[in-house]
Amino acid sequence: MQNVASYDRGFNFLLLSRSARSVALSFSAISYPLYLSLIGFSNVDVGLMAFLVILFTVLQTIILGAIGDRIGYRATLFLGELFPLSSLAILFLVHSGPLIYLSVIGGIGGGPGGLRGAFSPGTTAIVAKNWQDPSSRIAKLGLLTSTGAFFSTFGGILVISRQYVEFLFGSVGSYQFLFGVGALLVFMSLISIIFVTERKTVPVKHKKLITTGSRKHLGKVVLANVFNGAGIGLSMPILSLWFKVMYPYATSTEIGIVFTLSYLSTALGSFAASRISMKGERAGKIGAYGRMLQGLLMVPMAFSPFLWLAGIIYVSRMGITGFGSPSRSSINVGGLKEGDYGAGSGIQASAARVAQTTSGSSGYLMDFYTPLPEFLGGLVQFGAGLVYYVLFVTRSRQVEAIEGTVKDP
Repeated sequence: MQNVASYDRGFNFLLLSRSARSVALSFSAISYPLYLSLIGFSNVDVGLMAFLVILFTVLQTIILGAIGDRIGYRATLFLGELFPLSSLAILFLVHSGPLIYLSVIGGIGGGPGGLRGAFSPGTTAIVAKNWQDPSSRIAKLGLLTSTGAFFSTFGGILVISRQYVEFLFGSVGSYQFLFGVGALLVFMSLISIIFVTERKTVPVKHKKLITTGSRKHLGKVVLANVFNGAGIGLSMPILSLWFKVMYPYATSTEIGIVFTLSYLSTALGSFAASRISMKGERAGKIGAYGRMLQGLLMVPMAFSPFLWLAGIIYVSRMGITGFGSPSRSSINVGGLKEGDYGAGSGIQASAARVAQTTSGSSGYLMDFYTPLPEFLGGLVQFGAGLVYYVLFVTRSRQVEAIEGTVKDP
């Protein structure tokens, strides 16, 4: 029989996988819009490519999540790595022609953030399955996010290093070379997953995608994620290009420094969250207030006249993101029944991703008035925090009060 020690050893390999993955995806999330712009894509076209990236990610998340409940979450983690590996290999091999459009299948764009590499279909589900206690889950999820965010800083460093690689390979070639490095890192992540341990249970044989006991909670999370995803879609997928357009004097090195610091800030926030006991209402409040602050900070950033000031605001925002993420992730899976972890977490993530297809309009908004995508995205995300508070704090209090009245004659 497997024990906690075997899960912990397997978790170390999951951390190794997320570390390598985070370096690759944090680099590509920053570089993908800049690279597309460099090879001739307009701002509007870059926004449309971001839309396609998100659309393919939605399909993968739903399908892999449902498969995971039946064949195991480790298998979906492995399958999920094949897509970014393919995209990065394409970007390494070609810089023009129809194959460039196939790069959207891997989810390598969609917005820079320290949490990008930490999670893929099956990650939250396997943690929920192996660790049943909410505090243990939050601690593990906090370690995943903080480790992923910390190693994302090396992805930012790769962006910074491009100016030196450029002397050897030229502007386009330097991006291609670094996309190749990213492909090798994702391959390392794929191999590490083989050694991840998953708790053995009787396979779930229900025919429904989600059982009745999980539906109410799933609906609440989906509603909250739709609002948040809409804000993220407007502001984040082409953020590196937004910095370049808003501050024409900014080099890729300076933009890389901003994102590198933001990844480090996310890591510190996630690590702090993993060291604090968060249960029930407290976890809900942290998740809600975090989203509100993330949204509010985007508003002054949108109108900042200086790159350094916008950078400071963005770095602060990402620290808040890192601190709030573990509690939200734990709440999201905490209301699901075992056997629904894969499909449930997949649908939750997909709801956010579907809403992020607002990214298709971000290029148009930026061409119309440069601060607009960040300003509107921030306002929508602030509203998402309010929705989260109503669903997971206010209503939770009402439910507890009703249950207390029933149980206490």
